[in-house]
Amino acid sequence: MSASELGNLVFIDGIMNQALYLNILRDNLKLSAQNLGIGNNFVFYQDNDPKHTALNVRLYCLYNCPQNLKTPPQSPDLNPIEHIWRELEVRVRKHDIKTKSELKTVMMEERMSSDTEITEKLVKSIPKRLKAVVDTEGYSTKY
Repeated sequence: MSASELGNLVFIDGIMNQALYLNILRDNLKLSAQNLGIGNNFVFYQDNDPKHTALNVRLYCLYNCPQNLKTPPQSPDLNPIEHIWRELEVRVRKHDIKTKSELKTVMMEERMSSDTEITEKLVKSIPKRLKAVVDTEGYSTKY
């Protein structure tokens, strides 16, 4: 995501593992950055989930992500995209969805109507989020 809009939305079937995650990064990270108009001028953030910290994923990020935000182990998840997922969930639950196909359609429609005010506010909040983690020495924050 950027301050102005969201990147690609990728649907998966089954359980996410490190191989699937790596494929999603390969297929979507740079394309999303291009589509968002930020090129290689972005900071890549992911939490300490084992699939994010797997050697093959770390190597990919080392060579393909210009800047990676490092987070301490057991740190709170400060990724602003979590707020976007929550907002999307609230919007999607307002629909009477019966099939997986309907769910995907509604998610795409609701995602496209995302408010840029929200994404801008969330991106601008990142320095405050990071300072809050430093201030609490890695313990939980209001975020």
